[in-house]
This record gives sequence, C-alpha cells and structure tokens, in this order.
Amino acid sequence: MSRLEAFVLHMAVTAMVLFVVYVLMRFWWYPYPLLRADGAWAAYALVAGGGIVLGPLLTLMVFKPGKKSLRWDLAAIGLMQAGVLAFTMHVLYTHRIQLVVFAHRSFYALDAAHVARIGVKGQALLAAAHEEPLYVYVHLPHNKKALWAAEIRTLQGEPPIFLRGWRYRAYTKAESVHVATHGYPLAKVSHKNAVAAAALKAFEIHHPHLAHYAFVPLHGIYTTVTWVLRRDNGRVVAVLPFNAGYGRLPETQGGGASMWPRPAKRAAAGP
Repeated sequence: MSRLEAFVLHMAVTAMVLFVVYVLMRFWWYPYPLLRADGAWAAYALVAGGGIVLGPLLTLMVFKPGKKSLRWDLAAIGLMQAGVLAFTMHVLYTHRIQLVVFAHRSFYALDAAHVARIGVKGQALLAAAHEEPLYVYVHLPHNKKALWAAEIRTLQGEPPIFLRGWRYRAYTKAESVHVATHGYPLAKVSHKNAVAAAALKAFEIHHPHLAHYAFVPLHGIYTTVTWVLRRDNGRVVAVLPFNAGYGRLPETQGGGASMWPRPAKRAAAGP
C-alpha cells in the first residue's frame, strides 16, 4: 500500500465515523431545531478537526512502506484519534438537551446540569417521558400581582422560573399554538442589530409574509437564537442567529405570562 492509498483509506474511515456522530447529534441527542443553540457544533468541530489532523494527515506524514516502526506509529495515531473521539462523544452525550421549557416569553434548553435543579416533580415528569427532549411549559399565575410575587421569589432563594419543576405542564398542541400568537417586534430588534437585520432579510426571501410567523428566543446552553414559529400550528420553521428578546412585546399582543392559558388535556406534542 502506498502513502497516498493509506491516506485515502484513513480519510474514508474518518469520514464514516464523523457521519455516524452527526447522525447521533442530528436525530437523537440534538434533534431539530436544537442543534443551533447548544454549542454542539463546537464539540463536533473538535472531533472533526481531531479526526483529520490526528488521523489521515499524520498517516500521510509518517506512512512509509517497509518502515520498521510503522505499526507503532499508526497505533499511536489511532489511539490519539480514538481519545479525541471518546472525549467529544462524552461531551456531546452528557450535555445533550433533555428538556425544553417555555417560560415567560422564551424557550430554555436544559441539559443534565440544569435538570438536576428542577426538583423532584420536574424530574418525575421527565422520567415518565417516552422520548427526549421533553417539551414543557411553566404554569404561572394569571393575576399580575401573583405573577410578580412568583418572579420576585427568585431573589429570595427560589430557582429561576424556568427551573421550577413543580410548575411544569405538558407542552401540548394548544400551548404551542398559543405561544405562536405572541412574538417580539422584530422591526425594532433589526433596527439595532445588523445580524438580526441580515437574518430577517434572508428569511423573508422565502417567507414573505412575516405576519404569519412568531419570533421567540431560545436560550441554549451556550448561546441564544430565535425560533421562528408558524402562528397557525406553532411549528418551528427556522432558526435565526440572534436574540429576539432584546425587543419588547407589544402591549396589544398581551404576551405576558398572566395571559397564559390553563393547561389543556391533550396529547403532548413538541415543536
């Protein structure tokens, strides 16, 4: 086998492994539309970079037919590559999104570290789920005074509202449609944010009727993006790389948690 053949073979094996990792990320650990907001791409870039630099390129450099130490060299390269892969897979799996919580105008993606803080009732709801991630919403008081009291208790030692598992309810079709009736004033957001303006312009090319969509922030593990939801069915149709929450909800839309409906008894359905 020549040096070039060894390089091509190693590159093909590496590409197959990277494809398997991508499939795991895309369809099991970070299903759409979560992949853009949790830092998974950074970890994937690590395994991809390690796979290429520590793998095929090093093989291209050290491979020489008849070389006495060739087996040891290739074994060392394989061990380094396997170490990078194992570490990255561990990071991707342990930081996978287990819960997506809608609370007070925004979605929040929670990994295992956050789930540990949601309390017994929230964890029991997650344990009973048939799939991950589980979508839930936080049931808040309808009365403005009671809502303010619930918010202020964060300063008194209670966890943030989106981590209060005892307030979790199933995120049903009725709730997803209600969420989609609210959104942020993107004209104001894009006026102050060049990234938002460019993203909205690109989105509008294929979706000219912006009034048909709601724009709701998703706070991921490492960054915040904007989910674009259809107002008629609550489904996520796009992910935009900015935080719509920099704007304010119009008073005419309501949008406060006090407007949140009481839980409907329907089958759960994530976005």
